[in-house]
Amino acid sequence: MAIKDYAPHEGLFLKVFKDKANTKHFLKNHLSAEILKHIDLETLYLENVSFLDDTLRKHFSDLVFSVMVGQDEYPKAKVYLLFEHKSSPESLVGMQVLRYMALQWKELYDQGHVLGGKLPPIIPIVIYQGRGSWQARASFQELVDMPSDAFKEVVPDFTFAFFNIRTVDEQKVQENVVLKFYVEMIKILDSPELKELLPQLTQGFYESLETRTALEYIEIFFKYLTKSSEILDRDDYQRALKILPEGGENIMNTLAEQWIREGEQRGEQRGEQRGEQRGEIKGQQDMLITAIQEKFGTVHPEIVNKIKSIKSKETIQGLFRDVFRFGNFQEFSRELDKVV
Repeated sequence: MAIKDYAPHEGLFLKVFKDKANTKHFLKNHLSAEILKHIDLETLYLENVSFLDDTLRKHFSDLVFSVMVGQDEYPKAKVYLLFEHKSSPESLVGMQVLRYMALQWKELYDQGHVLGGKLPPIIPIVIYQGRGSWQARASFQELVDMPSDAFKEVVPDFTFAFFNIRTVDEQKVQENVVLKFYVEMIKILDSPELKELLPQLTQGFYESLETRTALEYIEIFFKYLTKSSEILDRDDYQRALKILPEGGENIMNTLAEQWIREGEQRGEQRGEQRGEQRGEIKGQQDMLITAIQEKFGTVHPEIVNKIKSIKSKETIQGLFRDVFRFGNFQEFSRELDKVV
């Protein structure tokens, strides 16, 4: 049950919305009735395309679906749905969406999929599953500082559908078990209620989904929680996974490996920080010894050892000033003895 090790926010978003059943249910309950009247959600298709470069892919994720227009007079016409994921507020999200839309249209044109000289419609959708009550500016023109309304004629004018998962109506996703727990989990991410949700989520997935699919969802949801919530401890995960008649031990081992890796990374970071600090202190010690030599002549090894025993940057800096403050070595030596 190998799952690509995405960043926690991205991994959860992709796992939920790459599943066409989840996305179809979400669109059916959140797109306008007028748009739904013209498209056939049964033809929903995940396109193998992404408009993120390697740098952006570390922080964001996008999905592109196509759906056929549900009218006989347009048998081959498609509508494209561009999903953009955000885990934290970004004031210029509209600019990113516009870039993705332009790249999508260009790719369709380059591949000869533009029929009759007109581009197919793209419905941009932004999913926000981060903390906080961010409400993005869904109108692109609101992002542009225009001296007068006359500039609106030359500035792109479009809006995107914006959904903050924390404000999604839970009644609209109750019939889809994955979306139900996805929305509920995001909403109570910082609440003690999460401890009660964990076993419900585990049992709900296992009873409603095929075994392999259920285990994959449980694993990706739990991996997200280990990195995104401080409410839960290892016993909470252990108790929830004991509900499973199979597969729980493997998921717990995966989580344990993740905790070990994170611990090692934190240790490496602390080690690097300590190494940098040691290097900085050693440099200051060497500078102090050189200053003493310049001011008073040869430095006795005993003095060198005393200086190298000092681990405080502030103390070394104070002694450095003392070298130039005292008129003879004896005065400096007495000051040195006070701090070692």
